[in-house]
Amino acid sequence: MVHENNCPMLQSSTKQIFLSKINSDNMPQTLLACVFLAGVVSAVLIVFVSSFFGELSYSLFNTRKEIRKTNNENLHFGTSMIWRGRQKTAMNQEVKKEALTALNLAMDMFAQGKNEKALKLFQHAIALDPLHADILNEYGEFIEKHEKDIVLANHLYSKALILRPTHSKAVINCKRTMPIVEEIDQTCFNRIDKKRDRLYKIPSNHPGIRRAKKETYYLHIYHTNAIEGNTLTLEQTRAIIETRMAIGGKSLHEQNEVIGIDAALGFMNNSLLAKAGNINLDDILEVHKRVLGFVDPTEGGRLRRSQVFVGHFKPPPSKELPELMKEFILWLNSEEVSKIHPIEYAALAHYKLVTIHPFYDGNGRTSRLLMNLILMQAGFPPVSIKVEDRYRYYETLEMANEGDIRPFIRFIAECTERTVDEFLLAAVEHSSNDTLSLATIPEVSDSDQRRIVINNYP
Repeated sequence: MVHENNCPMLQSSTKQIFLSKINSDNMPQTLLACVFLAGVVSAVLIVFVSSFFGELSYSLFNTRKEIRKTNNENLHFGTSMIWRGRQKTAMNQEVKKEALTALNLAMDMFAQGKNEKALKLFQHAIALDPLHADILNEYGEFIEKHEKDIVLANHLYSKALILRPTHSKAVINCKRTMPIVEEIDQTCFNRIDKKRDRLYKIPSNHPGIRRAKKETYYLHIYHTNAIEGNTLTLEQTRAIIETRMAIGGKSLHEQNEVIGIDAALGFMNNSLLAKAGNINLDDILEVHKRVLGFVDPTEGGRLRRSQVFVGHFKPPPSKELPELMKEFILWLNSEEVSKIHPIEYAALAHYKLVTIHPFYDGNGRTSRLLMNLILMQAGFPPVSIKVEDRYRYYETLEMANEGDIRPFIRFIAECTERTVDEFLLAAVEHSSNDTLSLATIPEVSDSDQRRIVINNYP
């Protein structure tokens, strides 16, 4: 109940009606009573509506504040997010039931040869329940038989086994397809190796190669910062590096991020490139010190001392970091890594470091720099993960977190091959010798390749 003493608006309305009543002695009493009651009701309604919308406005304002607070925390802790995947919600029985119904319908459509309808139903089922082993296995069989994508099919079988290791059909399917997938991956590595060998037989003073190196340098700095939300354009990034002059209308924080990556690349090229198989913790800390040194000098170059949260991922506690980094460094220089392909080695190093999440900020940028250091030591040019590929980048990292690292390794291999292709194309397009072509570039030995890359990236 609303009381007049507590409502100035109601008091004002009542007072106006009372004065009106005094000046209207000739009006019928019934009419005056109706006017009075209408005024009271109107006042009550006004107070109620104002109160309701005021509370609603306050609620919405606080909600926006909470969203801004959450976003700021994510930006603060998550500029190197390991995976920015979808939030996982509890699966209710009705959704599971609908997913299985869609699965059964999809299998029926597939059996009848209605593949387009089957594909849509499979996709609907897996969207409803992406962690159901039966759905993953049946969808994998459909992908293998109809889409002829044995790599994706094997990933689905593997994911089904991670969720249910005793799934008999997934065990058979995974065992059957695994050798084929391994051969496909090795063929990809061999193809990239041949392209790399052809690239480094081209003279280092070739104008196309010189220009490609310079452009790749700027592109790496631009993309590795843009992935983390930096809004500077490629042209602005290049201008900052070349002139060291500030860009009007852009935050100094973002511009200092550019200078930091430039400094880190310079340190790597001058001090770490020749240290293949001998990278220590101090080297990684020195790289991070330069990555973050112009943005947050107090945190640059040292392990974090508190717990951080990255989306729904919780990195290891800070007290475990010294031991985790010790194990990581031992693995980084172990005999084990010498037996795997450099692209796989680089991708694993990236993933392991960003999973440990040893720093308060700059984990993603430092991990990508470490990945490039390993690739450059193996004779590859520095690789950029393009900002337009950000979704695939985080998606494959999420797949790795779910138990299958191979999609992430393939993604890094794809980025590496694209970069090598760009270098080869630049050599052909800018060649003054018409006889130079991709087919005529000879291959080089491993020892020559190592020597060439160190000389080309001082």
